[in-house]
Amino acid sequence: MSAKITRDVIESYLHCRYKGHLTLAGTRAEPAAYQTLRLRDRRDVRDRAAAAIRADHAPGEVMCDFDLSLAVLKQGVTHLLDVRAEDESVSLSFDGLRRVPGRSLLGDFHYAPVLYHESEKVGLVQRLLLAALGRVVGDLQGRQPDTAFVYRGRGDCPARISLTVRLQEAASRAWRDLREQQMGASRPRLTLNGHCAECEFRDGCHQEATKTDDLSLLRGLREKDIQRFARKGILTVTQLAHTFRPRRQRKRSRAGGHDHNPALQALAIRDRKTYVFGSPRLPDAPVRVYLDLEGKSGDSFVYLVGVIVVEESVESRHSFWADRPEDEPRIFEQLLQLLRGYEDFRVFCYGSYERAFLKRMRKHAGRKRLADQVLARTTNVLSVIYAHVYFPVYSNGLKDVARSLGFAWAAPDASGLQSLVWRSDWERTGEDSLKQRLLQYNLDDCAALKRVVEVLFALAPGDAGCASATTANAPPSARVEDLDALAFPRKSGSIAFANPDFAAVNKLAYFDYQRERVYVRTSRTLRKNVARSKERVNRKVRVSREVVVEAGRCPHCRSEDVAIATGDGAPVWPTAGKRAFDLVITPAGIRRRVIRCRTRPYRCSNCGRIFVPEAYERLDKHYHGLKSWAMHMHVGHRLGLAVVEAMFREQFGLDVDRTELHMIKGLLAHYYRPTYRQLLTSLRAGSLIHADETEVALRTGRGYIWVFASVETVLYQYRPTREGGFLGKYLEDFRGVLVSDFYAAYDALPCPKQKCLIHLIRDMNQLLLNHPFDTELKSVTEAFGRLLRAAVTTIDQHGLKRRHLGAHRPAVADFFGTLSGQPFRSEAAEDLRQRLLRNRGGLFTFLEYDGVPWNNNNAENAIRQFGYYRDRTAGRLGETGLQEYLLLLSLCHTCRYRGVSFLQFLRSGQRDLDRFCETRRRRRFPDMQVYPKGFIPPHYSRVRKPLAANSAGEGVRPTPKGGVPG
Repeated sequence: MSAKITRDVIESYLHCRYKGHLTLAGTRAEPAAYQTLRLRDRRDVRDRAAAAIRADHAPGEVMCDFDLSLAVLKQGVTHLLDVRAEDESVSLSFDGLRRVPGRSLLGDFHYAPVLYHESEKVGLVQRLLLAALGRVVGDLQGRQPDTAFVYRGRGDCPARISLTVRLQEAASRAWRDLREQQMGASRPRLTLNGHCAECEFRDGCHQEATKTDDLSLLRGLREKDIQRFARKGILTVTQLAHTFRPRRQRKRSRAGGHDHNPALQALAIRDRKTYVFGSPRLPDAPVRVYLDLEGKSGDSFVYLVGVIVVEESVESRHSFWADRPEDEPRIFEQLLQLLRGYEDFRVFCYGSYERAFLKRMRKHAGRKRLADQVLARTTNVLSVIYAHVYFPVYSNGLKDVARSLGFAWAAPDASGLQSLVWRSDWERTGEDSLKQRLLQYNLDDCAALKRVVEVLFALAPGDAGCASATTANAPPSARVEDLDALAFPRKSGSIAFANPDFAAVNKLAYFDYQRERVYVRTSRTLRKNVARSKERVNRKVRVSREVVVEAGRCPHCRSEDVAIATGDGAPVWPTAGKRAFDLVITPAGIRRRVIRCRTRPYRCSNCGRIFVPEAYERLDKHYHGLKSWAMHMHVGHRLGLAVVEAMFREQFGLDVDRTELHMIKGLLAHYYRPTYRQLLTSLRAGSLIHADETEVALRTGRGYIWVFASVETVLYQYRPTREGGFLGKYLEDFRGVLVSDFYAAYDALPCPKQKCLIHLIRDMNQLLLNHPFDTELKSVTEAFGRLLRAAVTTIDQHGLKRRHLGAHRPAVADFFGTLSGQPFRSEAAEDLRQRLLRNRGGLFTFLEYDGVPWNNNNAENAIRQFGYYRDRTAGRLGETGLQEYLLLLSLCHTCRYRGVSFLQFLRSGQRDLDRFCETRRRRRFPDMQVYPKGFIPPHYSRVRKPLAANSAGEGVRPTPKGGVPG
């Protein structure tokens, strides 16, 4: 006869499937000390909770110690304690049942499960256990309870827990799995997890996993990661190590550091070597403080603060002990008092526990400035290890890392869980030996942290080297860059020569240098070419038109009584004037136009100042026609600025360098900013928006490009992060349908949403490829495929019309109705089912509106158009230049969507794109075009000197420097 499923089996299964299998099979092992402690604390909670229940209710309202049956439940007693439920396959014990209102077979009430829990925190395991117990009582009373109660910690007041649909479905899957194991139909795979530290089977499981070199030995891997590797045939740590491929670091890596690489961790274990990736830099100070805390599990009580201070190689140790929670502020003040005596210090800790304690105590501290100083000087060493240092250990816990470096604790069984046992025993007995053991353990943790920090400083770049800097008993170390050099031998680029003579010879061997400084001395042709390249081309082109700039009023006092300055005090004014360049574009071709502007200095009769006309000072070197053609080439035809510069020289005989082209881009972006705002307003007022986002590499890191498109409009927006908090303001007052992918940031917008079903069916297709023999998964995808194909066929025949698409709504309702009541055994099928149900409201919105598509083509096409530019300029973009380009790109693709020429729109000078699409009229530009007020072009190397001094000793004020306004 098979073993019965007990509460212990269920609880073990919820912690670990393999542990549930062992418990169901009757395997026994000596419980760990921490497990014994938890059981003892749970009994204490049970006793206090039962006493509180009896004290609050009349004797007839509480029943204890009986077998669960429908007859007992129909009595309607308020509290049922110590309930047993047993049949041929199950033998369960309930801590209790509590009567709650709600119709059931019992009447207008039903029962919810009660649980005693030793910790103040109610975790997922406890919620699932309540849901699993609730299914048993729910089957009996004809209603599944949607709430449960937990007596925790002190046990005097229960916490109400909501048993959600997801919890109940997970509990159903647990029951199904356990019944299959009970019948011998399945056996779970051994997978180590976070529960192993307190499990009685940990030694045997760890030995078996070590024997098979199981991937779950790597503590950073989730179960889904292990399954993903298994689909690739990677089942062991050694196999994973062989998959590591060194990759050259990006020239501009993101500021946040690097993601942890499991393959490199496996390689460190296989080679028994410490690998350093990047630059593990720790901040330093003359005084190093190593901090470690000990606290009680389940609450926020820290009872021991351990500190090791190292100043000029002199070490001092300090311990601050708290008997009760009321003593916690005192030991925090003692810590502050200790650190107050050091002027320049750096606090090192391992993990976020210490920093969280400092933040919590800072709220109630009397010396907040000192507390803020300590917080600002606290460094989490684990964050540096996680990103940069791969020790040959299975986890990055302090115990594993320090032991790999040769450190040993005074107590051989020392661990965080064991310290909780020691503290609990001390609280019960008050034995001084237990307190001394805790003090020693805490200082050992500080010393272990000190050892790790010293090794990290030795591994930092700039030291004598990894191997020579580390101390004895530590594993050998190497840098990933060394592996990279073997994988990618240098073929080009600058070389660091060991011999200075070689470096000097190499410096004189570059192509440009030899042509301009060596070959030019023997080649007549090269001499002419070099001389020609240094000519000022723009000064030699023939002038097409002369313009004389006159002044109408004084820029200082605004008087109109001005005249050309003559006489002895008049300044000498250059006669060459300024040149401006333009392109005249006609259907027959494009021709160059050169405008020379001249002026004279003027004197104001009212204030006596000498000045030149403001229009002359602000004369634009490049007129609107030239700017339009340049940006049409750069944005519309995706030509690089270097190519546009060469085209100006070769086709028009003009020298327009890249600095000026960047300036032109900024000026046009400033000019058309009102057009962008107008398009955004019309987009918000529309009935449909497509949205998408993509990543872009900048000079200073990474950013994100967001695209918002309709059938006629495209708008690009740069954001430094992928956070969607700006969407509410950017799309304010939009009440149409938003078409997007499944990114959660879009869900916060208060409008109907349509998810891109192309994204969904691609994900489904990948699931089918990953699980080709999963019949449950195939049943879901085939049903969804038939449903979607029928709707798309209707769209193909009749278009996006609601009156035709409405015929598919009953089929959609039937599909989701079947799906909601059909949990699956297959994890892939169940995940897909949950995803479909979770996004049910946004999958078939297009059936309810006219003109709403079922995919995100408009936004994805706009992303693709930007991608051409991104691929060519990756890592070389600045935020300002990118934002200017995106504004012009928005206009370019909006013109394309509306069937008008981007070049003709730019040439027209119109800022109202809707009006231009209707009239196609051009704006008439003045003979003189000027820069915006406050703008200084970059080709002005210096501000002009004052023309002359007035009677007060003041000259002409230079135009203030600044970028494009706005």
